[in-house]
Amino acid sequence: MKIECNGISMHYEVMGKGSNLVLIHGAGDNLDMWYHQVPVFSQNYRVITYDIRGFGKTSGSVIDYSMSLLADDAYQLMKSIDVAEGYFLGYSMGGRIALELAINNSEMVKGLILANSSISPVTPSPENIERRQVTIELLEKGDMPRAAEMMTTSAFSPGFKSKHPEEFDRYMKVKLQNKPDNVARVMHMLGSSRVPSDVSKIQCPVLLIVGEKDFYMGVEQGKQAQGMLTNSELVILPTGHAAAIELPDKFNKEVKDFLRRVKDI
Repeated sequence: MKIECNGISMHYEVMGKGSNLVLIHGAGDNLDMWYHQVPVFSQNYRVITYDIRGFGKTSGSVIDYSMSLLADDAYQLMKSIDVAEGYFLGYSMGGRIALELAINNSEMVKGLILANSSISPVTPSPENIERRQVTIELLEKGDMPRAAEMMTTSAFSPGFKSKHPEEFDRYMKVKLQNKPDNVARVMHMLGSSRVPSDVSKIQCPVLLIVGEKDFYMGVEQGKQAQGMLTNSELVILPTGHAAAIELPDKFNKEVKDFLRRVKDI
């Protein structure tokens, strides 16, 4: 579905009935990345997915991207489709968006799930710096296939591609739906964006999911985040960055168990 919101045309989908559960994808992805989550979560929740500004079928804009802008997009979309409150699950960059939303609009967020996302500043390794620069160069040249393969490879544990080629290709096809210039703009933004300093405003329950083989945001970042969020719990999965895709059954169970606990509070 499409709706005019916050100055752009936003694409979103809704499935299921019950309490609202909003899934926010990461950089380089779009709402189609949730193919292991929507069929499961929609059995008990009204699951809302959407394409972030400039990704998938949501239009981009000429103004500079920022985390506050992307969080405001999410807020305005929720208001436009009459979502007063719900649970928010953000993956990677989507976690940062959900975090901003919870800080600025706490009345809307009943529970927060940050999957493979960071709160504390992350110092990238030399390998990650080089990988990011090569990916941006490919994107700026319009070489989406090679950039998508690099991003997909780094999203999983070492060796995942050879062990699960069909799953690898399925996720890469999600990334290939995006326009390379918009992905490059967001990657530049992420390189300069700062982590919000007022996370103490977040009082809702928080679930932190990290992968022990995550190249970007691993166990150490998860422990730091847990120390910064007063009402949080940490789950460590034996995965790379894209835990929701690499180990979906375990990921989904952790999310469902957390949501059940939050609803019982």
